[in-house]
Amino acid sequence: MRLRRRRATELAAVGSGQSRVYRGERLAPALMLAPSVVILLALVIGPFVFLIDTALHRQNLFQTTPPRYVGADNFYYLFISTKFQVALVRMLVFAVTALAAEFVLGFVLAAWVHRLRDLPGMAIVRTLLTTPILVAPIVAAVMWRFMYQPDFGVINYILGLVGIPKPGWLSDPDIALFAIIAIDVWQWTPFVFLIVLAGMYAIPRSLYEAAKLDGTSPWRQITHLTIPWFKRVLVIVLLLRLIDLLRAFEVIVATTQGGPGDASYTLPVLVWETAFVNFQMGDAAAASLVLLVIVTIVITLLIRAISRQGVVGQGRR
Repeated sequence: MRLRRRRATELAAVGSGQSRVYRGERLAPALMLAPSVVILLALVIGPFVFLIDTALHRQNLFQTTPPRYVGADNFYYLFISTKFQVALVRMLVFAVTALAAEFVLGFVLAAWVHRLRDLPGMAIVRTLLTTPILVAPIVAAVMWRFMYQPDFGVINYILGLVGIPKPGWLSDPDIALFAIIAIDVWQWTPFVFLIVLAGMYAIPRSLYEAAKLDGTSPWRQITHLTIPWFKRVLVIVLLLRLIDLLRAFEVIVATTQGGPGDASYTLPVLVWETAFVNFQMGDAAAASLVLLVIVTIVITLLIRAISRQGVVGQGRR
């Protein structure tokens, strides 16, 4: 009888120890993640809640009285504002045009370099083609602003040598936005080129050799072999560039500050002007939230549209 009791006590002690070890194993991941969660709440969730609260108040940066709660008035006046409507259209034109140009040029350059990869000196060519992406956006904008100068800019100097009229690249409302788009295309086409080229190098060379033996033209090799092989890579590049273009700010402010007139006046510029020129923090917060919602909706719709075509999550065939 004593032996049975002793045995039962030992088994209970072992079971209790195993239970504590199991609970410790379950708590260990949560404890390890706790610092990251705290940092996330402090740096992301906290400022986001503050942004929403600011958007619901009428607040000037230098006012001495407490902010006045106005509810959704800031959003209402924003939506009926002509500036907001113009800025929204300019932002979409800027994003769509630059994205199309960067995607086409990046893919063409990648296909060209990949096709001539065995020629001597192609490593130098790849390096030169990726150089613009190493330049800071603000530096690139200032550099191109000097190049666009009507009187002593290098672009108009070259046009003058061949007898072409010298336009005011950043002072003409009809071409100012497209001049800024050219700056963004120059700087970020190498990003598309680099990722697409890496995807092309991942394709086995034997597939291209088999396609050549079958008499497949270079164009059909691209459309029936290259693009289907890494559709997911192209989708990721598309999404990354679209997100970046919808919030483009430095290149516009450093060149035209949204001008001349409202020719290059985009939504991020509207947020900056409202907050740090007019000092209306409530209106600026409301515009920031609208910009966030627009970017989220556009990206979500794009992902769903691509998913319905079986691109996202599709493996290699």
